[in-house]
Amino acid sequence: MNQAIFDQGREALKASDFRAAERDFQDVMNSIDEQHEQYNRVASFLGLSQVLNANRNGLILCRDAASSEVLDGQVFLNLAAAEWHSMNRKRAIDALVRGTKIDGDHVQLKRAMQLADSRKRPVFSFLPRAHPLNRMVGRLMRSSSSALSVETLLY
Repeated sequence: MNQAIFDQGREALKASDFRAAERDFQDVMNSIDEQHEQYNRVASFLGLSQVLNANRNGLILCRDAASSEVLDGQVFLNLAAAEWHSMNRKRAIDALVRGTKIDGDHVQLKRAMQLADSRKRPVFSFLPRAHPLNRMVGRLMRSSSSALSVETLLY
């Protein structure tokens, strides 16, 4: 694995140059096989950069990488960011929960978990949380005040 190109791709991703990041991660993916110890990590970064470039196939790549990962929390953080960008809030939180179970010491994963999973009290306290009125008003209030982005989750 070419570590210099991988680091260059991470820097491009951080600088929001998603096309360059995708190109760099694709180069690294082409240089390794599925048995490489960093395969899932590279695949998750490639998938995330594809999602940020409006390629929905990147989400499948991220999910595939996370399904076979057993050690690296960064893979789940990338999956959560891709799911969040694709407007799949529940799946993003599920990815963060799975990631913290696998890698409980991952600082960014813990921080992302705190940012994403902030449940507030129901708007109408006399109705159950699952009541359609509480859900509808809660979604309206969350979408107007939610400034959580992929960059906020990752960095």
